[in-house]
Amino acid sequence: MEIIKNILLAAFTSVIVENTIFSRALGTSTLILVARNRKNIFGFGISVTYITAVVSVLTYFAGKIFDLSGDSYIYAPLVYILILGAVYILTLLGLWRFAVTLFVKIRKYIHMSAFNCAVLGAMFIISKYCETFTDYLVNGIGVGLGFVLAVYITAIVYDRIYSEKVPYSFRGFPLMMIYIGILSMAFWGFSGHIANY
Repeated sequence: MEIIKNILLAAFTSVIVENTIFSRALGTSTLILVARNRKNIFGFGISVTYITAVVSVLTYFAGKIFDLSGDSYIYAPLVYILILGAVYILTLLGLWRFAVTLFVKIRKYIHMSAFNCAVLGAMFIISKYCETFTDYLVNGIGVGLGFVLAVYITAIVYDRIYSEKVPYSFRGFPLMMIYIGILSMAFWGFSGHIANY
């Protein structure tokens, strides 16, 4: 029972507190792009969660093989990018070979979810705080779900932010940045930083 409690706590932490967008400002441009059309959220969510989970697990094994700590940490970005590229290519080839209709539908989501700084940044965050295989897997899934939560929260207000009722100088991108900033402060408060002051 204690193991399940720890796994659920780690997942909640990854989704809420270690949210790559609201706590680290990673992937904001992808967030805005996906939030434009709510129909994209589900497909993108599956895709980004898959990418972050698989890449996190492979990052765990790469850390064991290459020992990416100490002085060799300088090579970590190269290793992470190679892992990400390999997962991207193998996923596309696998879908193209075995599920052509699914490949046509999900291809655009794979591109966006694999190549954004939130996924690459998540590997650095996860590798810094995680030690066991379970930690890597749970946090990989949690970071993907947290990214989807951020996209959904942004998509809810997207139409209002671009409304004619908003003054022209604030309409669109400026108000979106203010909105994301306010949400970031709220998520920062969830992480317990306010208690330190």
